Amino acid sequence: MSDESPWPKFKSEVYSFFGRNPRSNRQIDAAADLHKAQSVLDIGCGPGAAVRAAAYVVKEATGVDRSEAMIDIARRRSKSHNNVSFVVAGAEELPFPDGSFDRIWTIHAFHHWEDPAGGIAESLRVLRPGGRFLVIESETKGKHGLSRSGAETLAGRLRAAGFAEATVSKQYKQLIVTGIAP
Repeated sequence: MSDESPWPKFKSEVYSFFGRNPRSNRQIDAAADLHKAQSVLDIGCGPGAAVRAAAYVVKEATGVDRSEAMIDIARRRSKSHNNVSFVVAGAEELPFPDGSFDRIWTIHAFHHWEDPAGGIAESLRVLRPGGRFLVIESETKGKHGLSRSGAETLAGRLRAAGFAEATVSKQYKQLIVTGIAP
């Protein structure tokens, strides 16, 4: 890797994924706080775009998805990255030891989780103390995303599951629910 900072490459990948609203992107950067992380897990990673973006900043980036087809696509698209891995798994049964990750996120995928409570418990289990868990969803009143009240309810569920802190923020048209592991 070169001496040049990987941060600009990460930001360009994230910004192309979330859009070009500078204020929104700064808030997403702040919520993830990746510059302090060593390892990231993306639950519901799809073709792996966010995993590859994180790989420019962190030591190790991992993606899980229930879909074997999506994991195959993610692996094919990530051949040039030596610090990424992809596993077929659901949020409810993460095949990793306790305390494996500094950051866990699910981007536009939480509404697909079969057992949200089980997935939240598993996320807390594999987070390191002080690690961040982020649910990023479109703000909506439909079934694919979260309403503001739904995000507040989810923050309460994170606290009830054992997260030390849980907050809700709005970034452009995204709601981000962030939990901090004790």
